[in-house]
Amino acid sequence: MNPLKPVRKSQHAHILVCRTCGDGFVSAGNPSPAGQSADVKQRLEDELLGGQGWQVRVVETGCLDVCPVGAITVRLVGAENCDHKTLTWTHDPETDPAELITELKKYLVRG
Repeated sequence: MNPLKPVRKSQHAHILVCRTCGDGFVSAGNPSPAGQSADVKQRLEDELLGGQGWQVRVVETGCLDVCPVGAITVRLVGAENCDHKTLTWTHDPETDPAELITELKKYLVRG
């Protein structure tokens, strides 16, 4: 008997926000990289979920092996409208994520 059993095929894309990114990046409002990642995750959720209808899940994750200095890695898995189903960006947490959100929406679908 195979111990692995798929539960279901996901209908959602997933946005992964690295919580270990931003080492050495400290601001007065958030002294830890994890706090910065949580803020980015919350902003993405506010803009893409909560009645907006985008079929996406936003989760914090461990290292995505990009490790930018002073930035947070954001990866979209299960992207639509592109040749590759995985896209990766780096985001400066001290800037408004509006441009990142606009870019993410190009590869998401509404439910």
